[in-house]
Amino acid sequence: MNQFIWILALVTIASIASAQTPVNPPPQTLVVTHKLPEFGDLKGKTFEQQVIQLALEKTQTKSDSFEMKPINVISRTHAIAALNQNLYENFVMVLSYEDALLESGNLIYIPFPVELGALSYRICYANKKIVGQVQGITSLQQLQQYKVGVGAGWVDAKILKHHGLHIVEGSNITSLFRMTQAGRADLFCPSPSEYFHELRAEKTAELQLDNKLALYYPLPKFLFAHKSNKPVLDRIQRGIEIAYKDGAYMQLWNETQGQAITRADLGKRNLIKLENPFITSLSDDYKQYLFSPQEYSPDQPSSGARHQTPRLLQNQLQTNVHQDP
Repeated sequence: MNQFIWILALVTIASIASAQTPVNPPPQTLVVTHKLPEFGDLKGKTFEQQVIQLALEKTQTKSDSFEMKPINVISRTHAIAALNQNLYENFVMVLSYEDALLESGNLIYIPFPVELGALSYRICYANKKIVGQVQGITSLQQLQQYKVGVGAGWVDAKILKHHGLHIVEGSNITSLFRMTQAGRADLFCPSPSEYFHELRAEKTAELQLDNKLALYYPLPKFLFAHKSNKPVLDRIQRGIEIAYKDGAYMQLWNETQGQAITRADLGKRNLIKLENPFITSLSDDYKQYLFSPQEYSPDQPSSGARHQTPRLLQNQLQTNVHQDP
């Protein structure tokens, strides 16, 4: 009888212990918030969104999943405020770097130029009344005679004003094209990919590309996030490193940026180079990943890009998290 009681007690204790043993919860879906495009088809995927998705796919395991959650933030200014206040779950977005972005101490970034410097090159759409005059522009002094459209809150506006240009601000790329068409601005100089995207979207607009003038100013674009979302940014960074090494990144870049660079025919343009005085605190390490338009060939997508795998990014990211600029 006593033996039976002991056995029953042991079974009861084992049952209680088993019930109290925590069961591994099912893996949660990682939600990453991204910004919708400011112009064009809101249902289409931006290069920014495709880069984030590619990086997450490259680091995905069989036991986890992720969800891309779009939000519609109106302007760069609003987006930066949302990042600083950490308003959205794992909000990650591409921003043109400027030293002022790090002043709050809230933001971190991956110092890998997601567009490989393609947006540093600008081709100009001119109001049809001055197209002939624009073709003769070869210097900054000549360019200063014209009104140049630029997005409100863009780093571009600060750069152009620094160089003495008369700027006219618009809310987004579509409005800037229309302002230039209406004569409120003489010129609007987007990147090649932005120009050709808008040309497709605005099929009925009188968009006339000047085929002589181009601008260049260093405008590195990095993926930014709030410092509390560092684990997500770490994962995206690892995914970029994998994609860059296995060629998937360059394939995506070629499809979205490289083809527009080819159409822009930068080598035959009057290229006016401007300095960017708002990146003085930025290390030059990112420059090793910039593409060269002179070497780029659409038949060999990686021909104009550097081939180093971005191994230095982790140390730089750690620095950006723990130290104020």
